[in-house]
Amino acid sequence: MATYIYEGPRKNREGMSLNLRDDHEVLMWLMRMCYGEGGKKCSWEKASTMLWSMVNRWFLHPGQKHWPTFQYMVRRFSQPINPRWQRDGDKAIEYAGTKFASESRLRRREKICKLTMEDIPELIYDAVMDFSHGALFLPPQVTEIDKPRISNWASLPSTPRKYPHGIDIDGDWFFEDRELVDGRVFIVDDLDEG
Repeated sequence: MATYIYEGPRKNREGMSLNLRDDHEVLMWLMRMCYGEGGKKCSWEKASTMLWSMVNRWFLHPGQKHWPTFQYMVRRFSQPINPRWQRDGDKAIEYAGTKFASESRLRRREKICKLTMEDIPELIYDAVMDFSHGALFLPPQVTEIDKPRISNWASLPSTPRKYPHGIDIDGDWFFEDRELVDGRVFIVDDLDEG
């Protein structure tokens, strides 16, 4: 088993940790996120990059002070599982009549939010479970970019121009947000803690 922790100069983040192994509800939302963002055939590379983006965002993004839980942050970040983009959510109402809140997208989001463990493709299940055990690492092509502390992604055509330090993985541009705090996230093996 493993725990994700922050290492860096921010005193207010010392001691921050995240252990996902027994939190079945959070693991289920991570699986739904991967399914919603990467599709039924989400690749291993994309799943691992999305999951690491979320953990980097949790520990390193200045917005962290506004997120009561990791699950809250994940759901507010990922549009397919975001309550604000569900039917009757404030974003869905604001964008009613546009492609962002079309009936087909609303139905898709509802379906994704109701997925059970049995509905999750094996690759996504395995990736999330490996991540919860600290055994899922970033793909080599991500670790080799100039700014590998990825914490965000988008599929907009303008994103690579705005964030040239990112990388394309299966049609989404992954990048490190500009305002991340100094430091890094790493994994501690719980068995080593004695």
